[in-house]
Amino acid sequence: MPKVPVTDTTREKRHSQGVRGRARGPVSSSRASPTATRENLSVELYSLVRLALTQFGVSPAQQERAIERSRRQKTAPYVSGPLLRDTRGLCALLLEWSRDGEYVDSDGKPRVLVIKGRGATFERLARRFLPQKPLTEVVAMACATAEVTTRPGGKIALLGGILVSVAQSRENLLAHAIRQIDQLLETVLHNHVVHTQGNGNGWLERMVLGVISRSEFNDLMRELKPQIDDLLQRVDSAVQPRQPKTLRALKNATAVSVAVCVAREDDWERAGIDARPFVAPARSRAKSE
Repeated sequence: MPKVPVTDTTREKRHSQGVRGRARGPVSSSRASPTATRENLSVELYSLVRLALTQFGVSPAQQERAIERSRRQKTAPYVSGPLLRDTRGLCALLLEWSRDGEYVDSDGKPRVLVIKGRGATFERLARRFLPQKPLTEVVAMACATAEVTTRPGGKIALLGGILVSVAQSRENLLAHAIRQIDQLLETVLHNHVVHTQGNGNGWLERMVLGVISRSEFNDLMRELKPQIDDLLQRVDSAVQPRQPKTLRALKNATAVSVAVCVAREDDWERAGIDARPFVAPARSRAKSE
């Protein structure tokens, strides 16, 4: 599960808001036609993508070439998934290391493993989850992107959580963002079809929106983190026994993803929030004189 990259969010937020402010076009309203509203929403979506790509390091010229190339595509190309395949394999490796009985001690904590050799070694985990990658590269990737370190005597240790960072390069970070966007769009569009045709069950899609003091945001993040970690661990525990066990079963398998993102938006107009309901009406002062 990828870590949230640590960046100067205040600077980036101000930059993006400044660009957005200058780039704003007509705002859709209840009086706009459905066609005009859809076009205005498309302008908003393209603007958000363009501004984000700029922060990912994609130049305007590269973006123009990408748009032109995309017009010739009947389906989206496969770039982000294969790029993140090794990262996903490492995620699965660390998860197995953190919970399988062969790799944890009597207290349920990940054991320090011998890197090479037979038995419950790091090499066996690497061969299972990253079979196409040399062992030395798996060790290097684990130490560079997760809370893993080598120890004297040819050993390796998992020091903390099992999160894998995708922030080592802008390419991986962009690929990670694309996978999330793709999965969200697939879910939203599927649910729209189900709703309009009434021919099945929708996929789970939930969102909670609230307003808090900026000073309390970090405290809320710390409070939510263990709850989210526990939820995702439960998801994995529910998925694991349902995994296909044979090649025949694999042909009828599908990938399941659950992503949780805690977002912060200081631009209330963009978030579509009316501030008035969150402010209690001022009480009239009782006259004492």
